[in-house]
Amino acid sequence: MTDTSVETPVLTAPEHGENGARGTGTPMIVFEAVTKIYDPNIVALRDVSLTIDKGEFVFLVGPSGSGKSTMMRLLLKELEPTSGRIIIGGRELNRLKRSKVPMLRRNMGCVFQDFKLLSNRTAFENVAYALKVQGDSRSAIRTKVPEVLGLVGLGSKMSQMPDELSGGEQQRVSIARAFVNHPPLLICDEPTGNLDPDTSVGIMQLLYRINRTGTTVVMATHDREMVDKMRRRVIALDDGVVMRDERRGSYVA
Repeated sequence: MTDTSVETPVLTAPEHGENGARGTGTPMIVFEAVTKIYDPNIVALRDVSLTIDKGEFVFLVGPSGSGKSTMMRLLLKELEPTSGRIIIGGRELNRLKRSKVPMLRRNMGCVFQDFKLLSNRTAFENVAYALKVQGDSRSAIRTKVPEVLGLVGLGSKMSQMPDELSGGEQQRVSIARAFVNHPPLLICDEPTGNLDPDTSVGIMQLLYRINRTGTTVVMATHDREMVDKMRRRVIALDDGVVMRDERRGSYVA
């Protein structure tokens, strides 16, 4: 029988604002009065101000079109805010030179709903690619890749191609690729959206273990059951506005 329980973390951090929660007390992400307007005059985010501390695990929830994906793209500097400031790890993104954006992204791990694996590369090669593009040596790659694939439970499947892996295993490769550099920040956009409930539990347990190492995890999700089980900080968006920010929150207030 599959164990579908999720270990519920014990939060001892002090409250942030009225209902939020803090991690270490040191900010990892700061949004200051951030507004994003798409042409023609479509408001995706409206005057959003919030702080996510280092070491936090935060769920972004809300209906489609609420602004979750826009927030993710702003964090990755794929978009620029129309107004306001975004600060990540002490760096103000508005002032970051374009030449420095790749360095910013190397300090983030990204996990997506559709895995985004290279179909003609093995699990090992998919993870190794993230290290090659930043110039890691072959010896470092031979050490780091097996370690991280072992961490995600795929130590015996390093030579498998993506189409030889289940959906859950492909997502584990994606997480391994995102975490191989042990980034201080992990951005997850609907990572369980294409997975069955039992597989989703395993992915969430893995993300929780990564968070316990000190990595800040920000996850956009529609997975109501998982949010309610985990009871971490929940930031609820609707129509581009933060409607709720709760410590040990649930999917619905």
